[in-house]
Amino acid sequence: MFVSKKLVYLQMQKTGSTHVTKVLKKHTKGKTKERHEQLEDYDAYKDRLIVSSVRNPWDWYVSLWAFGCGGSGGFHKYLVATPWSEIRHAQKHGGVGAAAGALARSAARIGRRPDWKALYADASNEANFRSWLKLVLGEEGRHIQKEGYATSDVKSVIGFKTYRFLALTTEFDKWNNIGRKARTYDELSRFADEHTITRRILRMETLNGDIYDMLQSVGAKVTMEDIETIGKTNVSVHRKYDTYYDDETYKLVADRDRFIIDRYGYKMF
Repeated sequence: MFVSKKLVYLQMQKTGSTHVTKVLKKHTKGKTKERHEQLEDYDAYKDRLIVSSVRNPWDWYVSLWAFGCGGSGGFHKYLVATPWSEIRHAQKHGGVGAAAGALARSAARIGRRPDWKALYADASNEANFRSWLKLVLGEEGRHIQKEGYATSDVKSVIGFKTYRFLALTTEFDKWNNIGRKARTYDELSRFADEHTITRRILRMETLNGDIYDMLQSVGAKVTMEDIETIGKTNVSVHRKYDTYYDDETYKLVADRDRFIIDRYGYKMF
């Protein structure tokens, strides 16, 4: 995250967050903390403008997968390295007992794990993307231990990208004690209404204009040209995202990431 005296920017993966942070570093006084981390001490920062980013979910999943096809990204690394990545993650966040539990769950699933590496072999292969997406957003995805997804109740309601988004943009303690336990869409929506901490969301589709408006709101002296001269980084290489979908995978994202689609008015095209 990026923190200054007037604003806090919470970095959401694959939404242009590296670009946003570069602009903030150049045109505001602040510092970068750990990337893509939650704001655990909300009370200490709630008087500042708290901002994060979002992206069209259909585009988002293609970008996430294609980035992994290039061998990059924490999500790719996590899936390809399972089950050991699950065990290491459990030990880091829950200690020896959690690691033992992850090991037991992994042992129970021997021989039933997808060949994630093969699905990341070619960023132009629509069939690979569709198979990957159906695994990530389907029953197999319920076993993803990363960031506590597999042990949450809300995994039955939302997909992994929405889970990450809500974990980042709602109160840390409330998310862990209430949000993760939501069992219905309506329950989750009420939770977000009550406990969202962001007052501004930057859209990937209008990113530079949104950055400009944000900086103007905190009194920064910057022009659109200043922002546009800072090029984007960590760009995924792939064709237009809609070419990767069929009816089944389109509906899968529409269902599993309904929260982001409804709240921010996204459509496939």
